[in-house]
Amino acid sequence: MKIGLGIGEIAGRPAPLEELIAQAQQAERDGFASGWLAHIFGIDAMTAVALIGRETSRLALGTAVVPTFTRHPVAMAQQALTAQAATHGRFSLGIGLSHQVVIEFMLGLSFAKPFTHMKEYLAVLAPLIRTGAVSYQGSEYRVNANVKVPNAEPCPILLAALAPKMLALAGAEADGTVTWMTGPKTLRRASSAWTSRALQSLSTNQPPTASTAASGVASTSGRARTHASSSSKSRNLVCDGHHMS
Repeated sequence: MKIGLGIGEIAGRPAPLEELIAQAQQAERDGFASGWLAHIFGIDAMTAVALIGRETSRLALGTAVVPTFTRHPVAMAQQALTAQAATHGRFSLGIGLSHQVVIEFMLGLSFAKPFTHMKEYLAVLAPLIRTGAVSYQGSEYRVNANVKVPNAEPCPILLAALAPKMLALAGAEADGTVTWMTGPKTLRRASSAWTSRALQSLSTNQPPTASTAASGVASTSGRARTHASSSSKSRNLVCDGHHMS
C-alpha cells in the first residue's frame, strides 16, 4: 500500500495554480507517493495536473474525481491523455457521477439513470483511452471517434464506486476504484468485490491497478485535541493498494 496526499480543494486548501504546484512539490519532497486533485467548482483538475506534472518528477498524479455528466467522453479522453503526456505517464483519471443535487438542481441535467449513464460513458471513454478509437451505439451516447495525443500512453481509469452494480462495472471496465471518507469495513468489502469482478472479466487485458481510498487525517499529539486541531492541521491522505488493512 502506498500513501498519497490531497492537493487543493480535496485537502480543504483551495489555492491559485502557483500554490497548488507548491503543494505538490512539497508532497514530493516529503516522500508521498501520489497527489490527488478534486474537480469541484474551482480550478479545472486535469489542467492543474498537467501543470503540476511539468514541475514535479516522481509524484504520481490523479483526479478524485472529475464528474462525467459535464464532459463528453471524447473530450474527457482528449484531456486525460494530454495530462498523461504532460506528466510523462504519471496520471490516473478518476471519474464519478457527482450528485443529483449538483447535476439536476444546479446544472439542469437529468440524473434519472446514473448507472446506465456511467456504463455507456465507460463504453466510449475506455476504448478511446486504451486504443484511440471507438464505435458505440447506445441510448445516451452514439459515438464514432478517434483520438490521437502524441507521446501519451493509456492512463488508468478509476471509477468512484461503492454500490454493488457500480463496483461490478468498475471491475469489468475500469482499472480501479476511488472512494472518499469511507471506513475500513466498507473499504475491505468494496475492494474485495471489485477485485473479484476484475479477475473474473479481465476485460482490460491487464492486471487490475488499485483501489484508491481518500480520508481526512488530523495530526495531533493527543487524542483529546484531535477535534480541536482538525480544522488547522488536517490533511487528506490517499491510500493506493489492492488490500486495505
